[in-house]
Amino acid sequence: MSEDEELQIIRRIVDGEIDAFENLVLHYQDRLLRMIATLLNDQRRHAEDLTQIVFVEAFRRLKDFDPARSRFSTWLFMIARSRSLNALKKKVPTLFAEPPEQYTDTAEPEHRERLRTLDQALHQLPGKQKRAFTLVALEGLSYGEAAQIESTTVGTIKSRVSRAREFLKTSLNHH
Repeated sequence: MSEDEELQIIRRIVDGEIDAFENLVLHYQDRLLRMIATLLNDQRRHAEDLTQIVFVEAFRRLKDFDPARSRFSTWLFMIARSRSLNALKKKVPTLFAEPPEQYTDTAEPEHRERLRTLDQALHQLPGKQKRAFTLVALEGLSYGEAAQIESTTVGTIKSRVSRAREFLKTSLNHH
């Protein structure tokens, strides 16, 4: 979905065509769920619940979205980051014994084990590095978008991603 298409959908929603919000949900739900699950080191159930909360908040605040300040995806991920950090502060249970469901159904056993090892290494990263790596490397956002979401500089994001990659590389090579 292009940025122009997103803006057209947002205008329709703000103008009262509530059903159009489903287009945004369908487009972003998998990416948002992955990001939240990673940030929470969490079971899928908790990440799914928080993903729904983020979409409800985004829907309620959609009239406040300003495309001149950021892309919709950046704005949405900022809400998700904030909600995820709040959930962590409330000490949401963080059990993550299995890789996400989509990987376990079709993956070969050795591939599943590699993903499990990657998940474990990812969850050992310090929070700021994990968030930067998730936004840039896993979600494909630009360094600028990640910096905006994290309220920091592009240089800081690049540094965090670099340190995360080094840690993950070292961790994976030891397995």
